[in-house]
Amino acid sequence: TMTPLTELTPAELTAAAQRRLERWLLSPEFKDHMEHGKTPRKKKTATGPYIAISREAGSRGTEIALEVARRLGFDVLDKELLDFMAERYKLPRDMLDVVDETRANWFHDVLGVFFDSRLVSQDAYVAHLHRLVYLAALHGNVVFVGRAANFILPRQSGLSVRIIAPKPQRVEYVLQRRNLQQATAARLVDDLDGARTEFCRRHFHRDVRDPLEYDLVINTARLSVEAAAQLVVEAFASVPRTCYSPAGEHAK
Repeated sequence: TMTPLTELTPAELTAAAQRRLERWLLSPEFKDHMEHGKTPRKKKTATGPYIAISREAGSRGTEIALEVARRLGFDVLDKELLDFMAERYKLPRDMLDVVDETRANWFHDVLGVFFDSRLVSQDAYVAHLHRLVYLAALHGNVVFVGRAANFILPRQSGLSVRIIAPKPQRVEYVLQRRNLQQATAARLVDDLDGARTEFCRRHFHRDVRDPLEYDLVINTARLSVEAAAQLVVEAFASVPRTCYSPAGEHAK
């Protein structure tokens, strides 16, 4: 008997998500998408149900996503998308780390002529990201963390969430999690927020900080991870969606 997703550890959830992605590559939906390469947001075809969580650095967005996935029995996709992309497209994983949600890809312009076979441009990364995110959403029952999923996928098929918190609280969280000095943690928070904002502005022409881009915005200043996750689960159950279930039945 397989262990329910709700009982898996975060590491096991990641492994399960990657195995699922591998199975999806054989699906006719993905084959059709790869052949036609249409932009998901412009397609009339609905995806399966999904939750896209955008977060400020240090706001505990990833922890909340994991808890939401546990409660709903969904997969959660974050860094494993990069690992899978590196394997699928034979791209160097360290280079994907550099271009993932970072500012303009200046090093490719400068060094690409010398290291073209070992570098991946941010534009190429985003093109692959589109396909992988849409592949996962086609099958549904997935929680995306970052990766601009809310700007890639049809809004009406899922729930778009933004997790925020006061900067001092976020800096303290990063400081403790990474064992950093106060100034270093504050600089890292600013850098991550700036990088994510620039990534979405450059490639999607959207402001990741705009509350109107989301169905739900949660300030975790006074909320636990469990309380925030419960709000997401309740919103997911309440917001009308035009999508189909993984079994092919249309959601109400």
